[in-house]
Amino acid sequence: MLGAATCRRWSRKVQLIGNAAMRGARHDSERYAGGVIFSSAGRPWRGLSAELRSHVVGEIPSYVASFTQIAVLIRGASVVLRRSGGIRQRTVGIQGTIGLCPMGVHEDSTYVMHDIDEMLHIYLTPVPFAALAKHVSGDFSAASVRNDAGFRDPLIETIAGEILGELQLETSCGDILVETLADALAVRLLNNYSSLNLNPFPVTRGSRGLDPRRLQRVVEYIQANLAKEITVEELAAAASLSRFHFSRMFKASTGQSPSRFIGQQRLHLAKSLLVAGKSIADVAHVCRFSSESNFVRSFRRATGRTPGQYRSLVRDRSVPVSSSP
Repeated sequence: MLGAATCRRWSRKVQLIGNAAMRGARHDSERYAGGVIFSSAGRPWRGLSAELRSHVVGEIPSYVASFTQIAVLIRGASVVLRRSGGIRQRTVGIQGTIGLCPMGVHEDSTYVMHDIDEMLHIYLTPVPFAALAKHVSGDFSAASVRNDAGFRDPLIETIAGEILGELQLETSCGDILVETLADALAVRLLNNYSSLNLNPFPVTRGSRGLDPRRLQRVVEYIQANLAKEITVEELAAAASLSRFHFSRMFKASTGQSPSRFIGQQRLHLAKSLLVAGKSIADVAHVCRFSSESNFVRSFRRATGRTPGQYRSLVRDRSVPVSSSP
């Protein structure tokens, strides 16, 4: 398994790949005429970016995809005519209908027949595919994904729902949540919608958990780095595991995903810092939020109070910091 130094070098390498792909995602998203409702721009996401958009009637300019795009219809109906990579499709969409456009495919023409209320566009970078290939020594890439549209997939819909939830309300653990979802999407696409004609990443049920020593190392790493970026690769390295086994085993041990566990730890940290007199802006920064306003909204949803109200309550009533309001 990867050591700490190797893990850091690999993280820097994939971050460079991801940054280049995100620039491509921004470029490709500009082809759409519809309005952006929510965007991950400015968020420290890894593995993918996303936008919730509306689309008006009209033609969408041609382009060559620099990433793998997954489009999921969130609200309303759609009829889309498409010529892409040698195929012609007329897709009638309802809520949950999915379209795929693999990286490198030339979208010749796309015509939206009537206005689309809400469609989630997920831009999956090459990073999860590269990580999968590295860990299983496989000869595949994002180019293996099929070019298709007009189907439903419960798992992809669930992943899209989690991404949309994070878009709508940022959390302190959104980066690691999205990184995990990007890995899950890559696995799903290669298992079910690729030209590989095999199941390279079988999903096992009833996963065993981490042994106590590995779990302790992971928890200690999280506690020591709450105010820093924490990646799945780093947590997996602390447990001497592959990133594609780690999340499942961590949840089997704790009953929580790594992102939810980290989110709870950062919530406790935020409460402590507020009581200690730190400014709300400083607490938002330390707890990895992209803005003070997003921190306030997230804190209020978690506790039922704004950060200022919570601080006043604790000081006035001597409520223990770790207790739930």
